[in-house]
Amino acid sequence: MSYQHVLVTVDLSDASKTLIDKAIEQAKPAHSKLSIVYVETDRLREDPKEEQRIQAQLHSLVDECGYPVTDTLSVIGDLHMKVAGLVETSDIDLVVCGHHHTLVSRLFSSVPKLVNNVKADLLIVNLGS
Repeated sequence: MSYQHVLVTVDLSDASKTLIDKAIEQAKPAHSKLSIVYVETDRLREDPKEEQRIQAQLHSLVDECGYPVTDTLSVIGDLHMKVAGLVETSDIDLVVCGHHHTLVSRLFSSVPKLVNNVKADLLIVNLGS
């Protein structure tokens, strides 16, 4: 199946590169658009330097990925709500997300909320523990 617009969610950790690589694998065959989003779910950003740091990390990921990136976004809120909104407004047909197999992620995983709210295909990538 080929996709027209792939969205990859990143947390700015080393695992972000793995997720971007998986998204590129899906985007390349059809020369699809690729967008990257970082969703801050735990707190508000009060320091403007924090936003600058996040933007610098996103741009670094874009520069290293070797595939044209249509949009990079940094938003605050619930992951499933923000991603669902982006899917609707940007005609995204595939969302790539990561999942860690830890006790905390088993208890508080965003995956069920994504499955129930996002109206696009989902690729959930196992990032280990």
